[in-house]
Amino acid sequence: MNPTEDERPEAVQLAESGAAAWRAAAHAQRSAGPDHADFYALAGHLVDTLSATASLTQVLIGQVDGYGEGRPVYDDARTVDPHERLIAASVELEAVTAALGTAVWWANRFWSEIGHIGVEGPS
Repeated sequence: MNPTEDERPEAVQLAESGAAAWRAAAHAQRSAGPDHADFYALAGHLVDTLSATASLTQVLIGQVDGYGEGRPVYDDARTVDPHERLIAASVELEAVTAALGTAVWWANRFWSEIGHIGVEGPS
């Protein structure tokens, strides 16, 4: 196999790229000087990313909820009913979705507030 060929599903590849891009953005911002235009732009992208992540969690909840239907599943520890594990996973993902909704709200508030800031020219 050619090392540049990635046979993983597109969603997995894109999620990995997105996470790497956010790590790189955080690293780059550490050495950047504070600038309200950057704050505003980053906040907008943060809101978009959090919203997209919340949408992904909702998709995953639907997929996890039906995952054990019509197919044999097992718990790798063989100590828990796999359907109970799927229910627990779905409940945890619902909590992530709720937390992301809250994060989106706060990020939008930051984006709005920082958008009202301007810098006066040199005196």
